[in-house]
Amino acid sequence: MSQPSSGPAAPDPPDTLVERVASRLPRLLPLALVPLATALLRAWDIVATGRSTGFSLRASFPVYRYDLWSFVDAPRGGGVTVSLPFGSLDPLPLLVPVLGAYVVVSGALSAGYFGSVAAAITTGRYDFAAAVRRFGVRFVLLEAFVVAALGALFLPLLLFPPLFVAAVLAALVVSYLYFPTVYVLALEDRGIASAARRARALVDDHRPLGFFLAVAVVTAVCSVPVSLLAHAGPGGAVAAAVVAAPLGLAFNVATALKVAEMAGIETVE
Repeated sequence: MSQPSSGPAAPDPPDTLVERVASRLPRLLPLALVPLATALLRAWDIVATGRSTGFSLRASFPVYRYDLWSFVDAPRGGGVTVSLPFGSLDPLPLLVPVLGAYVVVSGALSAGYFGSVAAAITTGRYDFAAAVRRFGVRFVLLEAFVVAALGALFLPLLLFPPLFVAAVLAALVVSYLYFPTVYVLALEDRGIASAARRARALVDDHRPLGFFLAVAVVTAVCSVPVSLLAHAGPGGAVAAAVVAAPLGLAFNVATALKVAEMAGIETVE
């Protein structure tokens, strides 16, 4: 993928980011099939959401791949639910083979997805299959690492619930410090450790806290109409997944453009 340019990047005014995303989104729309697929794979949550009433208020920081569940919290009962930005903390009764299959499938989809977004914004072209071949192993390993890290962080809460606040704060800090990792990995074709170090350096240098928080606020605003649609019956839940797919793609493209700007990587229209 692209390497950082030799000279300093001339950052665009912040208010042009929406326009930059809008100009690129139409030719990237086929990639919305990825967040649609990841949303529909949670079939039981689709059914439960469609059968429940109320709405979800969910804010999602720019950490990973957006889909319906970045805007809607699967119900744990009726009424209004509020979800944390980095996802549900409820333990899932997943067997090791099922979890392993999830890591492989999700990692491969992420490789094609983020690799294609990176190629599209830097060259104007993308090849999903080629991105899977190029980045697949790295994204599967990254996915496995994240799953293991989340388990190590949150499973102790079952035994020591008072640690919940500390765990939430730790997750928020780590999310902020390393959110560019998946984008840097694809944009600069780095290994996982190198991408993480580069992401940390970019955050230190550019301090994108405003962008990080703004994404959470905008996703929370978007979550209200999306969740109202999702709770309007089984058909509404599927329709919400369809609506959320290009919306999630837009957030990922916006974050990729932001990281490219921070890294001094030239992008194309």
